[in-house]
This record gives sequence, structure tokens and C-alpha cells, in this order.
Amino acid sequence: MKEENLLTLEKQAFQGDVEAQCRLGDVYFFDGDEDDLARSVYWYGMAARRGWAEGQYNLAYQYEQGLGVPQDYERAGSWYKKAALQGHGPAANNLGHLYEIGCGVPQDYREALFWYEQAGRSGDADGQCNAGIMYQFGYTGEADYEQAAYWYAQGAAQGNFIAQNNLGYLYEMGKGVEKDEARAAALYEQAAFAGDGPAQNNLGQLYRDGRGVAQDLQQAAYWFALSAASGYTEGIKNYIHALEHGEGVRQDTQQAAYWQSMLHDLEK
Repeated sequence: MKEENLLTLEKQAFQGDVEAQCRLGDVYFFDGDEDDLARSVYWYGMAARRGWAEGQYNLAYQYEQGLGVPQDYERAGSWYKKAALQGHGPAANNLGHLYEIGCGVPQDYREALFWYEQAGRSGDADGQCNAGIMYQFGYTGEADYEQAAYWYAQGAAQGNFIAQNNLGYLYEMGKGVEKDEARAAALYEQAAFAGDGPAQNNLGQLYRDGRGVAQDLQQAAYWFALSAASGYTEGIKNYIHALEHGEGVRQDTQQAAYWQSMLHDLEK
């Protein structure tokens, strides 16, 4: 930021403009050194104490991560809640995560789901995906695949690649939705192009087996290779098999051995 613009922003912040205070916090936060992080805590705190939700969220994040202040999960949870109660989606999602793992608040899956859904209703894609996960795996009781599919669809539509992959799985298996392997392949492909290792592996398996797409062993090997490169163990296993048997790729036992050693290291 140009010096004259920074001076103007500082003047506005000192005059009590909460939006300027939060923007000034952003300037110092993204500068990155320890002194600047402490300054960002100060300005986010000024905005937060005057009820500015974005300032409350940013201050909470610095307490959660220990950036410019000693790490303090209780304070993080308190500030996230203040912002979440104002409809701040990312704050609600992060508060849900604290309840899920029991950091700074008692572990409580129902409370976690409540906040994830609040985040989802505010349009936060991570909250939508996390709500889907809670429903899919039955964190608060029996698995509810229909609710999982509903929330995943919300997140997937916003480009959340975990939601895309997980929704793809539900379509592949016919859980909570009518089974549709072509739809599963399309969702896996979206997540795979975003770099998601599990989706790359899942798409590779559909190409290998000719489910939802025309069978194409070269495409299968391509996606297995990308999944392996991401460090996803199932992708590594499938790529090893392709290399050992020459399925869609030139048979190469040396490369297979290399990936076998990588797999061994990951599974230690």
C-alpha cells in the first residue's frame, strides 16, 4: 500500500472507523513479520470490541493460530462465537471445528454440527462440506446420507473440492441419492482438476472399470499417477498395480518399486 494511502487509512482508524481499523489490521497481518502481526492484533481488536464481525473473526483466527499473540483457543472460540452470532459464516465454521475437536471448548459433536449448519446457511462452502461430513459419518447418531448429499451439493456448487469428491462418492454408491456413476465421474473430475488426491484416485478407478465413463486404462493410469504424486495411499497402490502390469502405462518395475518404498514410508 502506498504511504499516503496508509496514512489516510491510519487517520480513519484512529478516528474510530471500524472498517478502516479492520482494513489496517489486514495491512499489518499480510505484511507478515512478528511486529506487524502484533499491530494487526491491536487493530482487529479495536474493531472487534466495537462489534465488527470481520474484526472479531480475524482476531479469533490470530488467537487460534498464535499469530502475534500467545495461542489461546478459549479466546479464539469466544471471538468466533461473537462473529458467528452476527451471521459470519467462516467464524461459525471455525467455531464448529473447535467444538468438533474439543479445543478451547468442550468437545460436542451436536454443537459442532449446529455451527457448521449455521455457517452453511450463511453460504460458507467449508461449513456446508463439514455439515455433510458430520451427517455422512453419523457423528451425532445414525448416518443421514440424504442430509449429507444436501450439504455436499451446496458446497460442491461453490467449488469446494472435498464436497465434490464426497458427493461423487454418494452418487457412485447410491447413498442418499439415486445411483448415477456418470454424475459421480463428473463430480470426481471437478475435484480431480482442483488437485484433490482422493478424487483423482476415484476418477481413475471409474476409468479403469468403465463405470460412468468409457473404459480407458491410459486415463486411469494418468489419474492414479496424479493421485500418487499427491501422497494419497490408495492412489499409490493403484498406480503401483498399473506400473507392475503395464495397464495404461509402460510396464516399469523400477518405478513400481520406487512407489512401493514411498508407500512403505507413508504407512509407517
